Amino acid sequence: MSSKNPKNQRPPFEKWYSYLLFAFVGYCIADLAILSYRDLMLPQSAPPSHPKAPPPDNYVSSGAYNSITSRNIFASSGIIPDALVDKSKGNQEKEAAPVPSQLPLTLIGTLVHSNPAKSIAAIEVRGKNQVISYSPGKDVEGMANIISVERQKVIFRNLNSNRLEYLEMKKEGNKVAFGGARPAASGGKEVMKTGDNTFAIKRSDLLKYTNDLSSILMQARAVPNRDPGTGAINGFRILDMQPGSIYEQLGVQRMDVIKSVDGTPVDSPAKAMELYNSLKNSPKVSIQVERNGKTETMTYNIQ
Repeated sequence: MSSKNPKNQRPPFEKWYSYLLFAFVGYCIADLAILSYRDLMLPQSAPPSHPKAPPPDNYVSSGAYNSITSRNIFASSGIIPDALVDKSKGNQEKEAAPVPSQLPLTLIGTLVHSNPAKSIAAIEVRGKNQVISYSPGKDVEGMANIISVERQKVIFRNLNSNRLEYLEMKKEGNKVAFGGARPAASGGKEVMKTGDNTFAIKRSDLLKYTNDLSSILMQARAVPNRDPGTGAINGFRILDMQPGSIYEQLGVQRMDVIKSVDGTPVDSPAKAMELYNSLKNSPKVSIQVERNGKTETMTYNIQ
């Protein structure tokens, strides 16, 4: 058996020695070439100069704030500026407050409803001896257009001058005047008494009065009646009435307190107005009246 001689064995990686030698020689040649041409690669002249931008100016003149100071939004001058308005709607001048009217009209009475459109004003046209009821939006004999009805006051627009004017009722003491003194209508009685506190009335006669509120307002004076304990309105007390008026025919007496109609309390002018309108189609109406401390019921059959 023959054994291998260690001296004849080749060292490991011997075949790579030549490649490593070539790589080292190439690196040296490249480095020498770069050193030779380095000066040629550098720029031959200095780059062009650029002017420096001026530093920002933080000073702002007062004129830049003219748009703010002119509006005076901080009220530095002590003058409050006008309110901003929508220019798309044009210039809308503020309307002047109503002034006392000089038209030949007299306010006879008002009935204010919770719904302003249902409020009514009884107005007399002087020279015609005519009293007509008007609600907001109605024209008065071509002279005025009713704007609103308030307690003892009516505001309207004068159709001639186009300005707002008003009429007020004349106050007499602490009474609330539903109408001035007018002669009672002549003719036979519209209400017939058929028994104790029982009456009959024709529907045509009832509609005649319900359609002419002014004739009712003229014939009586009344004030709210208040509960002595709470001060709440519990009815309306008839202070005065004309002889032969519709109130007298209905059996109502002076100082009576109308408490309710068909069981519904009459505790506000608005409620009285609603009950007044409901009478037109009712076949029977009962009114509860306080008379001399006692409550009595008045029944009216509508034929």
